[in-house]
Amino acid sequence: MPYQEDFGVEQFMDKYEEGIQHNLGETCCFSISLGELAKLSGNTFELDQDLQLTYGSIKGSDKLRSLIASMYGPEFNKDNVLVTNGAIAANFLIYYTLVGPGDHVICVDPTYAQLYSVPKMFGAEVSLLKLQKEDGFIPNIETLKKMIKSNTKLIIINNPNNPLGSAISTETLNDICQLCEENNIYLHCDEVYKPIFHSMPEGKSVPLSGCQLYDKAITTGSMSKAFSCAGLRLGWLISKDTQMLRDAASRRDYNTISVGMVDDKIAQYVLENREPLLKRNFELCLDNLQLLNSFIQESQGRFEYVCKPEAGTVCLLKLNGISDSMAFGKFIAEEYKILAVPGEAFGIPGTLRIGYGNSKKDLLEGLPLLQKAYDVWLGKKTNN
Repeated sequence: MPYQEDFGVEQFMDKYEEGIQHNLGETCCFSISLGELAKLSGNTFELDQDLQLTYGSIKGSDKLRSLIASMYGPEFNKDNVLVTNGAIAANFLIYYTLVGPGDHVICVDPTYAQLYSVPKMFGAEVSLLKLQKEDGFIPNIETLKKMIKSNTKLIIINNPNNPLGSAISTETLNDICQLCEENNIYLHCDEVYKPIFHSMPEGKSVPLSGCQLYDKAITTGSMSKAFSCAGLRLGWLISKDTQMLRDAASRRDYNTISVGMVDDKIAQYVLENREPLLKRNFELCLDNLQLLNSFIQESQGRFEYVCKPEAGTVCLLKLNGISDSMAFGKFIAEEYKILAVPGEAFGIPGTLRIGYGNSKKDLLEGLPLLQKAYDVWLGKKTNN
């Protein structure tokens, strides 16, 4: 039986998120109801009461796949899309399809642990490309070039990055794609936070998707993060490599088969009305990030960004003076009812991953309590 590492991020959140009051760990833009989306868009969702609840379209309905394809440009259509049970299933399906014993995989680090853990589970050798401050926490092309081996099958990137909030530019993406093409390597672009690129520095434009730049790139996306609909459990693969998509669909027959018909229908409604929803979420992230910026500036050195976020909904905060952030994370969850993910889940102790795309109320109430907990924790440790 293949060895599988414990999934630290998910296990920590699962343990604590039901009992907390101040969710600073949420990675999705503030979840929306169908009624709220109807008010935003002026269009009401109506489900056909005579709809037969069959398995539905195995690959996802033609309409949903066409809507997803339309977000990536005119060169894509429904045949370039495979709908899955969330992006987590989409990511898993790529590795299930492409990698195994004898293959070499390169994955950025830090990132969502699934991206490097599952290829290892399938028997691949995995090398981690460490993202460095001096590179702006994006892949260093020269370092990546030196890591490529004759058996390198797949390179995995995350744009925007979770947990850092850094964004890979189109220029750097092009360089990565060129390396992949020269060496006949697949590229997986986990883009679940796209298109929330809210704080790009001057002169840096919103990047294209990996699948737009390279024929053997596979992009994964989701209704959860940018579209505020994690409860749908719906994601996708999109690629110009339709043979890879057919292979992935064949393998999926052995596990999830299809997404629910009602989820498919609701996702159609959301994507048809995505513009006002994305505007709402873009503004929410900007407003909340201002609150977080002020909190850090006024913290008198208690907290600082590991990387000031440019995109997405999450960032890493350094806890100056606290090295055991796992213990601190448990302390704030149990004593202050605050959820934030310890940096140990990403191999970076002394930090917390903060989600700032959730409700403004969570930040307004949770951040002052976080500072209070920090002071109590250091005082308690100092007195021991």
